[in-house]
Amino acid sequence: MAFADRGTDGLLSSTIDEYMKTFEDNIFSSKPLLWALQTGGRIQNFHGTAIVVPLMYAEAANKGVYSDDDVFATAANTGLGSAKYEIRQYYGLVHFTGLELAKNSGEQALLSLLQSRLEQLELTIAENLDQELWEGTDASKRWLGIEKAVGTIDNTVGEIDSTTETWWEATVNSSATALTLAIMRALYNSASEGNDHPTNIFTTQDGFEAYEALIVDNARFNDPKMADAGFQNLMYKGAPITFDKYVPDGDMYFLNLKYITLAKLDDVWFSVSDWLTPTNADVVYKHIRLYGNLVFSNRARQAAATALTDA
Repeated sequence: MAFADRGTDGLLSSTIDEYMKTFEDNIFSSKPLLWALQTGGRIQNFHGTAIVVPLMYAEAANKGVYSDDDVFATAANTGLGSAKYEIRQYYGLVHFTGLELAKNSGEQALLSLLQSRLEQLELTIAENLDQELWEGTDASKRWLGIEKAVGTIDNTVGEIDSTTETWWEATVNSSATALTLAIMRALYNSASEGNDHPTNIFTTQDGFEAYEALIVDNARFNDPKMADAGFQNLMYKGAPITFDKYVPDGDMYFLNLKYITLAKLDDVWFSVSDWLTPTNADVVYKHIRLYGNLVFSNRARQAAATALTDA
């Protein structure tokens, strides 16, 4: 199909280029987890063949009080390391058949068709990427999801096995029980250290409603910024609680986003290809690609309840 000969190549390309100026923002403002990562500055560039995250898991050994001419400890300090994450890939397509282009040859009809395809793709990526960042297993092609990195115990994340490296383990309450403020308090405090506390709490709709039932009317404060973005939320110890449709049933997550990053390969992040035409089909398409992964630099500052009977 001589796509350019139809006089539509430039029109569609320029329209897509204009639409892409807000495409990413629209996606990341539509889901509470995606919104929290974006507004918290947790979407960051990386470069290299893998995503390597420096870790500090213990204090320097060479320190302490001394008197007069005591000999200082000079052995090499330990407590520094790194977590390594594979680069994952994601794509979406803007796709037209030759017959669709022929039937929509007028400029207005063609732009209307393109608009519907872009809106569909925007919605699809928002849904699918949100689901991946919650449920992904980091196996094979999957991106790492919070359920694996926080909601399970004694698993390997970032090529570090928490069965032996216990400093790399999140706090998990897997007892089947109804939500109580005592459970929330224990998880929040276990994920805290000094003035470093969970920044966001995510649960299911049922979990959100269970928490709502636990608090009195005059304690129903919310995060205005999150509310202005359209997300229902309530506060717990300074952290907004909200619900996301892809949080697994029965789960509530106490996340410190300071240690969670959506790492992106900047050269391939919502990057749009040229128009492509297969040799064996009457179609044209552009693909939109994302390279990156969800990475953690401190799992001990994360916590979860994974078997709540009312969440």
